[in-house]
Amino acid sequence: MKEVETKLIGTLSKGYRQRVGLADALLHEPDLLILDEPTIGLDPNQIRQVRELIKNLGKQHTILLSTHILPEVEMTCSRVIIVHKGRIEACDTPANLLGQIRQAGGVIVEAKVGNDNGPEELKKITGVREVITDVDGDWKKFSLRVESGADVREEIFRLATARRWSVRELSQRRATLEDVFVEITHADPA
Repeated sequence: MKEVETKLIGTLSKGYRQRVGLADALLHEPDLLILDEPTIGLDPNQIRQVRELIKNLGKQHTILLSTHILPEVEMTCSRVIIVHKGRIEACDTPANLLGQIRQAGGVIVEAKVGNDNGPEELKKITGVREVITDVDGDWKKFSLRVESGADVREEIFRLATARRWSVRELSQRRATLEDVFVEITHADPA
């Protein structure tokens, strides 16, 4: 912050104002530091700098980070508390929360399926909970939600081979804290 030390806070960019506020909070070396949406309004470089700063501060201080940006939580936090409608719904490490959900993430399949009913065929595979289809010309992109512990890629490959689908993508998407939050706060009966 050396380059802006002579400027008024009101004339600083959002990123520098965030840094000044954080520096002010750290002056008295508090045991607990509460940060509410610390990266809102920052550019990508500033966001990375603030995340790194939060990680480093976490080595010397207890930090309570309040945010709706769940990828940020995954990158900076060692414990997560999910609050929904004023109640604590979950409290654990990110890894443990990810391991507890029914949904393991998903699989992306992009293929030309011809006259086959791709979504219906994919839904028949054990472990597939939901299939969302997006069309791009002759290509169809299927986003599959799958049960925790299920790796359906081999079965999808067999199906695609048997049906003679042209496949240009078959990839697994790991579960995220966003998936955990959705599952905990909007559990569906399926």
